[in-house]
Amino acid sequence: LWSENSNNKNNKEKRGGLEEGMRNKLVTESIAPWRTIRLFLYGALGSGAFIGGLINISGAVAASNSPDFNLQTELVNVGIDFGAVALMGALAKFDLDKQSQLQEKVDEKIQRKKEMKQVSKGMKEREKFLGTLPLDVTVSKDGDTQRAKVSDLQVGAKQHMIIVAGPRKACKEALVGANLLRMDFALNNVLVVPFETDADSAEQLARPSGGFGDRPSFETQPYIARPPVGEEGEDWKEYIRQEMEDAVKQGGEVVKKDGIAIVVANNGKVIRRGVGTVPWRQMVEQLEESVNPGKKEGALPWLEI
Repeated sequence: LWSENSNNKNNKEKRGGLEEGMRNKLVTESIAPWRTIRLFLYGALGSGAFIGGLINISGAVAASNSPDFNLQTELVNVGIDFGAVALMGALAKFDLDKQSQLQEKVDEKIQRKKEMKQVSKGMKEREKFLGTLPLDVTVSKDGDTQRAKVSDLQVGAKQHMIIVAGPRKACKEALVGANLLRMDFALNNVLVVPFETDADSAEQLARPSGGFGDRPSFETQPYIARPPVGEEGEDWKEYIRQEMEDAVKQGGEVVKKDGIAIVVANNGKVIRRGVGTVPWRQMVEQLEESVNPGKKEGALPWLEI
């Protein structure tokens, strides 16, 4: 997934044969186009002042025996010339330091952009992998469940999914919020899939798996589907681990505490990834918009990743 493309050399030739360092420098030049002109002026003026100083010194030496020779005047002239040289040198150094700082920022930004492309590519690959994962779906009022692949639920039952992954506290808060819109989930064929990142397999196996009286009502709603626990849930763990790693790269370590949400349409495409509190109503609306493009898509007031 993260291997380097074997056709990099050919790609460089197609882009014009410019090396990456040269392209970065050209980007830097385009951001501050007048810096090169200023450096040229500093060099030209400094060189002129230096040559003028040498001429003044040689003239002062030649005229030192003259009765009209004024040492103080000659020293002032030489001082002005070499003072100008020092000033031009200082200005050039200041501009070069600024150029170096700008170049570092450009290099960092380009490198981050390349990393984000790799992350995006990995996310696309995981959309296919997600379709192969199993889910336990509630099929009766007594809490009986049936196992099915995500792809079967998407194709056969036209089910959208909102995956909520994070610590138990974050998942609990998300499920409490989702409980307020339980009718919307039923009407729009939306499954909510909670995944607790801080719960081990033994703890999950010890929890009651059937019957609605053993868990809080917000955890036993029919729109909630759960990944298998134990060895059968290892693929889910790997999927969530990769999603969490990519989210941390973009949002920082706070993602592990706040949790992530992955919104998956019934066509298998991930239409949104987010961090923190999930705006459930907007998520449901956007899922509908993904299969009914005629509706206007609104912005979401949460951190996108």
